[in-house]
Amino acid sequence: MRERSGEIALFDRAILDSRIAFVTASFLLAYGFAALLDRVGAPERFVGAAPPWFTVIGLATLGFLLHSMRVSFYYAGGRAIPAAYAGFANAAVAVALLLPFATRLAGHSWGIGVVCGAFLGLAGAALYLGPLLRRTGVFSLTGFLAARFPGTFPRLALIGAAAAASGLLAVAGSQMAVDALVELTGAGRIVSAFVVAAASLIIVGPGGLGAAVWAAAAAAGVVLLGFGWPVAALWAQGRLPVGIFGGPGWQEAGELFTAWRLMPPPMGIFVEIGATVAVALGVASLAPVLAPAVTTESAKSARDAGVLTLVWSLVLALLVAAAIAASALSLAAAVSGQSAERLPAPIYAASGRGLVDICDAMTANPSQAQRACAALNIAPGTPVDPVHVRPVDGDYLLGALPAATDLGAAASGLMASALVAFGLLLAAVGLQTCSAALGHDALYRMRGEIDLTSRRLAITRLVLVGVATAAYLASITEIVTPGGLISLAIALSAACVAPALGLAFWERAGDREALAAVICGALALAAALYLDGPARKIEAYALAGLAGATVALGAGLLSGLVARQDKPAAQAFVRRVLHGDGVIVAPDKGA
Repeated sequence: MRERSGEIALFDRAILDSRIAFVTASFLLAYGFAALLDRVGAPERFVGAAPPWFTVIGLATLGFLLHSMRVSFYYAGGRAIPAAYAGFANAAVAVALLLPFATRLAGHSWGIGVVCGAFLGLAGAALYLGPLLRRTGVFSLTGFLAARFPGTFPRLALIGAAAAASGLLAVAGSQMAVDALVELTGAGRIVSAFVVAAASLIIVGPGGLGAAVWAAAAAAGVVLLGFGWPVAALWAQGRLPVGIFGGPGWQEAGELFTAWRLMPPPMGIFVEIGATVAVALGVASLAPVLAPAVTTESAKSARDAGVLTLVWSLVLALLVAAAIAASALSLAAAVSGQSAERLPAPIYAASGRGLVDICDAMTANPSQAQRACAALNIAPGTPVDPVHVRPVDGDYLLGALPAATDLGAAASGLMASALVAFGLLLAAVGLQTCSAALGHDALYRMRGEIDLTSRRLAITRLVLVGVATAAYLASITEIVTPGGLISLAIALSAACVAPALGLAFWERAGDREALAAVICGALALAAALYLDGPARKIEAYALAGLAGATVALGAGLLSGLVARQDKPAAQAFVRRVLHGDGVIVAPDKGA
């Protein structure tokens, strides 16, 4: 890609800064106005529901303002996004992957298991693979793999696997945003799904990866404010039941999560180690996690962004963990000592909407709760144990923190905005990486790399609409869960993409080895998931992904070792990437 002149770069940056300043000021004014309305006594339902809807509109507006027909901006953010913003955005993407498993952030040790694996994979992606991709000059992870394994079948197989993982994340992000709007604002699911799908298209369609990363950075700011304000307010008032960096409250919260069946008990050292390795492989080779690195100015900027990614991801993860732990302990304290017919009114309302299970039943009023508990031999007037008032998932706990701690409707609106922002940023980055892989790295290259810029972007945007439509249908039908989709994406990435990425640095590996790895990894993953059955935790997906990765790597290594002929092209590629200037692609005519 050709470098732009300094004057043009400065002019573009000035325009970009003005748009970002406008959107930032709009967000701050809107949230400040919501807080003011809360103070003057405006209806709580309106104050709590307005901020998340404004968040959707604001992020969509930012994406639309960053529209561009330049290939360099659409597929690589113009190579001009500062490291601070790229790292901030990437941290939000990484923590969004863990949001459906937020109880594990608060209830399990980070030393081993899913959370540890996610951060190990993020470290590998942020500190090594991301800067490596930036140094090679490619637009994406699939572009790197396509350059390393240029044969039609291995290239399409690798692109298909990486695009499928990105598409699963896009659908998961959309459903996370829709669930937050439905559960926390009372909106209809069909309307919410349409608005989220339209917003994700408006963010990514006109501006591509550049708009997606900038919108993700803005969404990360919303997340920081949405989670930081309630946690900081409780800490300042001395009412935060857990310490940010440790304390007995964390253990109590973990016991509650296990009793509520929101988190499985420890599964044994070997299962935890296997899950750690598999999740690390899967996260490190996810295209959305690597995408922000290619938008930075240089390989050094990508490394700086990687360091900031790790720092900000730890901050955001701690805030999410503190919020869900505090909410769980506050809920337990609110119901402790109360009989089934004397629980707080918000719990009955949440149970009526299917968010809280009271004595193994969904009860909308005290009389129904009393009958449900009587069926468990809990007599009327007898205090219920907090175990019998069980949230059905962690999302309710996150959204219920402000109400459970009397922080006001404005804090509830901000928390809902943060959850919506998490989902929308994951949807946007997932949509972009999926559509770019299929529309650019696969279809465009099959046409001989001679298409006009407008046609290239049209193909990518057509794929984008298709994936967004699938996300809309999944959100309104609720046939899948965000946690299941993210788990499957990580497992698919670990089983098919990570082994091929490892083989890319082996001089004896060629197209045959890559194809064997992808096919064998996919078959082993499918077989492991089939044998495990339909009710799976993320640990089961991770172990299936590890089985696929083992089979895939074994097949690739065996194929490479039995091959007798040398592979000069592979040797030149590996040496140039690892020991040379790293540039493996010719300048893009459209850039």
